[in-house]
Amino acid sequence: MTSVDLIDYHEKQKYPSHKGAIAGLLIVFGAFVGLGMYALWNLWLVYEADITSIIGSISPYLADNLWLLAVGLGAIIVLSIGLGLGASMAARRLGGTLIYIGAGVMNLLTWGLVIFLVISGAIPLAALGTAWPIMIPGIFTLLITVLLFTVFKDRVRRAGEIIKLTGQVTLDEKGTFVPPLLTMIFTLVSAVLFAGIIVFFMPQVLAPDYEFILERDWGYIIGIVVYLFVTIFFYNFAYSTTSAITYIYMRGQDPSLGDGVKASLGVIGGLVVLSIMSVIIALVRLIISAVARRSSNVFARGAGAAASGIIAWVWMLVNYFTIPAMVAEDLSATKAIKRSAGLVRKNFVDVMIKETAVRWGFSVLAFMMFIGFAAFGGLFGWIYSGGDIFTTLLVVIVFTVFAAIPSALVLRTFDIVYVTLLYVFIRRKEGDIAGKTAIPSAMTQELDRAYDRAQGSGQS
Repeated sequence: MTSVDLIDYHEKQKYPSHKGAIAGLLIVFGAFVGLGMYALWNLWLVYEADITSIIGSISPYLADNLWLLAVGLGAIIVLSIGLGLGASMAARRLGGTLIYIGAGVMNLLTWGLVIFLVISGAIPLAALGTAWPIMIPGIFTLLITVLLFTVFKDRVRRAGEIIKLTGQVTLDEKGTFVPPLLTMIFTLVSAVLFAGIIVFFMPQVLAPDYEFILERDWGYIIGIVVYLFVTIFFYNFAYSTTSAITYIYMRGQDPSLGDGVKASLGVIGGLVVLSIMSVIIALVRLIISAVARRSSNVFARGAGAAASGIIAWVWMLVNYFTIPAMVAEDLSATKAIKRSAGLVRKNFVDVMIKETAVRWGFSVLAFMMFIGFAAFGGLFGWIYSGGDIFTTLLVVIVFTVFAAIPSALVLRTFDIVYVTLLYVFIRRKEGDIAGKTAIPSAMTQELDRAYDRAQGSGQS
């Protein structure tokens, strides 16, 4: 068992303090936000008439009532949380059924394109052999599906139970949705602020043929680094907050959103270091991609893209359990990464099931939101336009675009909660967590049976 556990801090209501790291972060975030607001305000003073004119060409009423944009954003946020709770109910009820539906949908999508091209005559059936690359996604998806429901069927069964538990946690602890929601908002805000800084202070870098020189453009480089850092750190902090809420809940307590924030502040130094590491990885990938794009060799461009993707994939795997381990065991960034890498190595199949079958199942819930938004948009557009088909289709498109907000919220929240639950379950089965957990007795028995069968099949 680990020497330090988050549940001990929670019970004593005394978390580690890192005032120096917090003060440094406030300076960085304050400088970035302040500079961005200053740039946006000055841009607004210069281009106010143009912006208002563009909005007015779309909707004169909206141009005279810009406050409606804030009202609309608030309505979308409320609707997103409501749909998120509906998705939680569906996950709690359906569990593993979502995996089967998701696998069916994925195979239908990947093979549907091939079938459509053959039926439409775009690719003659006789020439399908020479066009084999288009079948790679379908073959890969089919192979994964066969493995999931044969060799790894017991692990998939366990994954279905963890999906049910994910729905239960997010229903009981609705605060788990708040940090990912704030992350989505901040990601948009930080992008706007960074764009404002670039346009106002360094518009020359936007020229298509502009060549970067380090001695002259060091400010732009610093801006990119700061932008990446604040965005990645905010994401990591939100991840740790939701993960902390989930962990405390699973240890039989009733956490609040404040408890999750306190737990994240307790490991803020590690989150800063992890964010800096992630910025370095992101910059390396950007440099590789930039060099590859400038190459005239097709193979070199492909190799550069592949290298960038492999780096991202490896970094994701290595850090799969880093934040849950960091916040639950009060580990530094390096120790948490080492801990995560060890857990991934010993439970690689479960991680891959999460990134394939479980992700497919969660995507079904997201797809249902798109369908619901589109249907509601169609009904609203039809009534609003008095049956005009063009207007109705336009409204459907707008509503479908907005559906990306609640679907992304659900996917992000469910991902964090599921990974934390998997982390808790692995530690519990290895004897690293003793005592009460919030898993219902019937579900505990089902999880244990599936785990034992999976372990038995893995050893045979």
